[in-house]
Amino acid sequence: MENITYYYAQTNQSEPLDKIVSDPLFKEIVAYFTERQDQEIILRQIKADLPTNGNLELYLDKLIKYNLIKRKNRRYSLSFPIYSNEKTQILPESIIGLLERMKLESERTNYFLFGEWLWSLFFSGEQGDYFFGVKDSSNGLPLFQRREEGNDTLRFVSIFTAQQVPFDLANYFNLLSKSQVLPQIFEPLQNLIGDIDLNYFIQQIQKVIRTANRNKTRECKVNIFQEALLVTGDLVRDEENQLYFAVPLLENQVLSDELKVRLDQMKTELSSVWANTTDENQRVFLKHQIYSVLVENGLSKQNHIHYFKH
Repeated sequence: MENITYYYAQTNQSEPLDKIVSDPLFKEIVAYFTERQDQEIILRQIKADLPTNGNLELYLDKLIKYNLIKRKNRRYSLSFPIYSNEKTQILPESIIGLLERMKLESERTNYFLFGEWLWSLFFSGEQGDYFFGVKDSSNGLPLFQRREEGNDTLRFVSIFTAQQVPFDLANYFNLLSKSQVLPQIFEPLQNLIGDIDLNYFIQQIQKVIRTANRNKTRECKVNIFQEALLVTGDLVRDEENQLYFAVPLLENQVLSDELKVRLDQMKTELSSVWANTTDENQRVFLKHQIYSVLVENGLSKQNHIHYFKH
């Protein structure tokens, strides 16, 4: 069975969709219909070919409700596309040139550019009902996902390839919020803070961050919040046992006039690349491919970035 990653809009339906795509039965059904694309499939045939202990007809009705399965004249089929990411998109040299000039400003500018500005430009306007799968492939560039968790005081952001779940706070609290089983990599963090309230956690680590940023002391009272940041690598001890905050913190990002001009130019050029792609699934897939090309050119083949922001 091919490994497929699913992409869909973050709306009120996101939580049930999260549960659906993580269900092993959903993967079986997708594989089943994909292998029979040219066939007319009726319910009796599905039940015969996919034995399950649950109510298969009820499960199919749920998929129909979320527009993942189509039923017409008692025939069933997938109602969403599955794309191959084997080919890498080629972008105009003018866009790559703009990117090269912008990333020279500072490392903090890079995190703002890729984590905030570009992601918002590409995907904040795509709030429709898009849903599609992408076959994992060794060819082409990996596509990226983004997680953001936090409150008005502090937010954790993680951008990563679809084939991984990074060990960071954004993914930890995202999985907790969905009541999903945590991967084993999160066990050290779970042993420290468990299913702690996010707002309380932020309140407590604010104190740790302030102390580390002030470099007030090399020795301070050990607590689980400091240990949690040490475990994730967001807080680090140097050779002199001094604590320092290692993850980038974006706050009050001030853009130079020159950078603003270049951002406007890039927005115009990028928007023209997908302007004629009217199908929403195809357009979002194309944007993901373009984003991957920009990461490849701008972040030295990094497959994971994470940062905090105020």
